[in-house]
Amino acid sequence: MHNRGWRSVYCITKRDAFRGTAPINLTDRLHQVLRWATGSVEIFFSRNNPFLATTRLKFLQRIAYMNVGIYPFTSIFLVLYCFIPAFSLFSGHFIIETLNITFLSYLFIIIICITLISLLEVKWSGISLEEWWCNEQFWVIGGSSAHLVVVLQGLLKVIAGIEISFTLTSKSTAEDEDDIYADLYVVKWTSLFIVPLTIMVINVVALVLGFSRTVYSVIPQWNKFFGGVL
Repeated sequence: MHNRGWRSVYCITKRDAFRGTAPINLTDRLHQVLRWATGSVEIFFSRNNPFLATTRLKFLQRIAYMNVGIYPFTSIFLVLYCFIPAFSLFSGHFIIETLNITFLSYLFIIIICITLISLLEVKWSGISLEEWWCNEQFWVIGGSSAHLVVVLQGLLKVIAGIEISFTLTSKSTAEDEDDIYADLYVVKWTSLFIVPLTIMVINVVALVLGFSRTVYSVIPQWNKFFGGVL
């Protein structure tokens, strides 16, 4: 619609205009994220890609739609990032060969900026720190599972012509209908768990291996071990 020149207005009513139910267990939540990311990837590979949009699409709109279409592809870098600490502990070599004051200064500035942005988001949205932390955890889980699967499916559709399919989100699976939170404790296996579980297992094994290597070495280098753990 914006690509054809239409204008839109964001409206917030004092009273909620619409209300709906959302999945609260991990499996159904991942399937919902999978469906959302599928739509983003399909738009990215379609003629409505913001890179190919007409001049009617304004610059900020183009940036916003680029963000919407590209975010699933960050899963590739996220998965690699999750494995880097384990590879560091397996090999016994820290990610950065030499640490100097310049590198640590830049790292400190980046961490402070990220922390301030996170605090700003918490204050702006009015949520608690616990809710924010849970959201950060789910972002890693969803980014390393559903988003990665969608990117692979999108590439298969473009390259091999294989259609993208997704599972509709189940809104109620628990037997106890009187308990609105009963569905929270329902655990159903899905293939989307494979990558996050693999990341967890490999990192735990790397911690044990790195600790054992440090303890039984002739000259224990605890700085490398704690650097890898950090």
